[in-house]
Amino acid sequence: MARPQRTCRCGHTKSHELVAEEPEYTLWGWILLSMFGITPKPDHVVYRCQMCRQSLGSTRDPKILARKSGQKRGAPKVTKTPREESESGGGTETAPQSEESSHT
Repeated sequence: MARPQRTCRCGHTKSHELVAEEPEYTLWGWILLSMFGITPKPDHVVYRCQMCRQSLGSTRDPKILARKSGQKRGAPKVTKTPREESESGGGTETAPQSEESSHT
């Protein structure tokens, strides 16, 4: 038997657009975040209604935690082909020469 989805006082469920996934950190996570500006991996994620601020539950799912930590795992590295590189200048900029100085 399926359990009914938990709702807040406003009637929102986890899948509603006004329910946000808020990462919660350990003490060391907060130290990294506040003192060094490093986004650590959250301890857990809380689903919280933005209207009434009621919690609808939490999760420790590794996929959701990785998404909230800012880590892009498995993202392909973007590289330019030799043709794209030559069209964009190859990353090095050269000063344009005037026509007079090139004919002397």
